[in-house]
Amino acid sequence: MSLDKRSTAILMQLINADSYLSAEELTEKLNVSRRTIYYDMEKINDWLDSLGIDKIAKVRSAGFILTAEAKKQIPNNLESMQAWHYEYSQDERKAWIAIYILMGGQRYFLEDLMKKIRVSRTTTIEDIKSLKADIRSFHLQLDFERKTGYTIRGEEAEIRRAIGYYLSIAIPIQNQHSLVAALQIQFNDSISSAQLLEFLRQVYHLLYQSEKQLNIKFTDDMLYSLSLRIVLFSIRITQKNDIKMDVVEKEVLRKTKAFLVTKQICCELERIFKTPFPDDEKFYLTTYLLGARVNYSEEDRNDNILSEELMNVAKKMTHQFQILACTLFDDQEMLVKNLVLHLKPAFYRVKYGLDVEKNIVDSVKSKFEEVYSLTQKVIEPFETLIGKPLPENEIAYISFHFGGCLRRAGTTLISRKKALVVCANGIGTSQILKQQIEGLFSTIDIIDSVSVRDYEEKDYMIDLVFSTIAIQKKDVPVFVVSPILSDAEKESLLKKVNAIFNRSQKQHLATDRIIDVIERYATIHQKDELVKELRHYLNRPEITIAETYKPNLIDILKEEYIHTAQSVSDWKSAIKLAAHSLIEDDYITETYRDAMISNVEKHGPYIVISPKVAIPHAKPEDGVKQLGMSLLKLEEAVSFSNDSKHDVFLIITFAPFDQESHLRALSQLTGLFSKRDTVDRLIKLQSSQEIYQYIKQSLIEQH
Repeated sequence: MSLDKRSTAILMQLINADSYLSAEELTEKLNVSRRTIYYDMEKINDWLDSLGIDKIAKVRSAGFILTAEAKKQIPNNLESMQAWHYEYSQDERKAWIAIYILMGGQRYFLEDLMKKIRVSRTTTIEDIKSLKADIRSFHLQLDFERKTGYTIRGEEAEIRRAIGYYLSIAIPIQNQHSLVAALQIQFNDSISSAQLLEFLRQVYHLLYQSEKQLNIKFTDDMLYSLSLRIVLFSIRITQKNDIKMDVVEKEVLRKTKAFLVTKQICCELERIFKTPFPDDEKFYLTTYLLGARVNYSEEDRNDNILSEELMNVAKKMTHQFQILACTLFDDQEMLVKNLVLHLKPAFYRVKYGLDVEKNIVDSVKSKFEEVYSLTQKVIEPFETLIGKPLPENEIAYISFHFGGCLRRAGTTLISRKKALVVCANGIGTSQILKQQIEGLFSTIDIIDSVSVRDYEEKDYMIDLVFSTIAIQKKDVPVFVVSPILSDAEKESLLKKVNAIFNRSQKQHLATDRIIDVIERYATIHQKDELVKELRHYLNRPEITIAETYKPNLIDILKEEYIHTAQSVSDWKSAIKLAAHSLIEDDYITETYRDAMISNVEKHGPYIVISPKVAIPHAKPEDGVKQLGMSLLKLEEAVSFSNDSKHDVFLIITFAPFDQESHLRALSQLTGLFSKRDTVDRLIKLQSSQEIYQYIKQSLIEQH
């Protein structure tokens, strides 16, 4: 009897669910068909039955559910499950083959690897061939020799980067339970799984203590992830596989507080692993401390040069994002400070090639495509500072930050219930989740976003909790959710929250009547539980979650709102003339026009987004009645400052109705004007019709 990865994932979803999970919700979460879900349910129930655990129940029109007793028993059985109980996917098999060989300690031949990953000779050979090709991206080489078996050769820094990458595939760390369950495995003959877990416990404690010295708090999943990496790197050191660090980089790292703390950690690691740690290893582990994602950090006094540079970068990025998104954030100082909190560890991750982040790019692109696109356009100052291009994962995490800012700016809350967001993935993830939840529930006020440890160690005056991982329930309901909510998850969450908190007179009356009928013909053994289940079932509103409509540029910039003029007396006149048709047709008020002018007076020519192009705008609440846009093309440039770089021929008046609906059109517009030849061509065109047709054709060619 085996339990594969997908079946395990379904089980974890059911364990963490407070109520029923529908087949639709599971198909969307796991990206599989309904038939696959039902097939997996049969396998899971067979596995549960073999262990004497209550099977998954299926209730028509509601979904799947586990009994409370089953939820208690399953995690222990998963943790104690022997390796042969688990079927690996191809990616997992390749990851484990790589880890076994990279961690050394013994000779691995084909038969050894077949036993480890539990597949046929032919499948193992195919996996090794595929791995041989994949591992070249790390500048490593997979070889075979008759005497020594399979080996992976290359620079130690690349080997450790590969270890980190394949660990993220083989052991997707979410919490302590999933990590312990996955580590019921021997990496090599010299170290047992029990020893490995003891090493992990001790290193985790060292890192936990280091938080006070560094005056930071790691994200929960980062603390486990970093602990495991340090354990495996330490094993490499005991095998005399030492790292080499650049002399100049060592001098830079030596000045950081993290290096002083790392030296103390390495003293303890020498005791734990009974081997000396070379100085270069201390510098190398320092880069991991500096690159670790944090929930909280006080600036290191000895690192104030980098902090000052990052502050300037964060200001530039925030300023440019506001221009591109045509919005103004209220508390810009706090937004910049939070962005620096993310940029600092990202700086070290990119600089030293530390591949320790989860792959979230596809998820972010599918849910926040426009925000991700705009973020790509504002990262240049950060890339210049690092001297390297940003990986997509890092861009995705920065887009979390800006996405949260947009949601926060566009959300009006009517606070009735107090809630807490608990997130193991860091500030960026928790902020975007917080804004999604606030957008769903106008009567819920989210008072804070905290780590799992903060939630467990402190008391909060709250009514409910939204968490990205399973946590200990106290005296309030806990709803386990994904960091990025799908439509099915949003609908399910609305049902579950309403089921608990919407206690109207009508619902109570309906439940009471049903209970009365049941009691006439049957004996109720668990009345309170039955009442609860009935209220869950009866309070399932038919809700359709519609994504915010995001029209294309050509849907907003209509031909009748494109105008040309020979010249204007000054930039204020240019804005007034550009906005005139929108005022005439009731898209904006005169107050909005005045607010656009006031913003330039207050903030300077920030609306000049590229040479010869300006996009004046204000906040939706300043007088936008409906989403609109107009374009004014001048034959003679008007200047928005004394600097010639602010001479403008094209003025696009933008009227955003909210913080999101205009993002697709705006992304297309900035993409259009990012090309110098496109701008020059538009300036030469004479009529509104010519300009409209050229923009329309350019957008078609973009796709």
